Amino acid sequence: MAHRKGLIRFLQAICRGAAATEIEDALQDLWLRCRDIDTRNINDPKSYLYRMAQNLVLDRERRVTRGLLCEADWGYVNARVADSVEEATAERSLIARDALAKIDRILKKVGERPSWIFRRYRLDGVQQFLIAAELGVSLSTVEKDLHKVYQAILRIEKSSNEE
Repeated sequence: MAHRKGLIRFLQAICRGAAATEIEDALQDLWLRCRDIDTRNINDPKSYLYRMAQNLVLDRERRVTRGLLCEADWGYVNARVADSVEEATAERSLIARDALAKIDRILKKVGERPSWIFRRYRLDGVQQFLIAAELGVSLSTVEKDLHKVYQAILRIEKSSNEE
């Protein structure tokens, strides 16, 4: 309470354009945080108080910014989902089937174990260390087999793009 007027001026300076109620709310939050602090362990309590006030303002700004970004992302995704539902055309179905057939051929070429690991990891969603335990191999082996499959898919994808 002894530093109330100075804290109000400080908060008004760093919260440009903030309403008086927002400054009062910040002071209330600061007071709630300060009442549980043992000031005997603090060398300069006034500096500590002002640093707490500054951190409180930064936290509030981050929370507001994060909220706005979250709302913007939600609005974007929600609008995209509502606007971008496209009917499956015969052409799109044919392209999708062709892509699946290519991946199936790739999986047959890389071998049974890498193919099984890829399906287990990507389609079933099983974590790599669990797959390693199921097969009785090291995590490194699972990672190397997945790498083989990924490289094969990239090669096919690259050759399709060049055509």
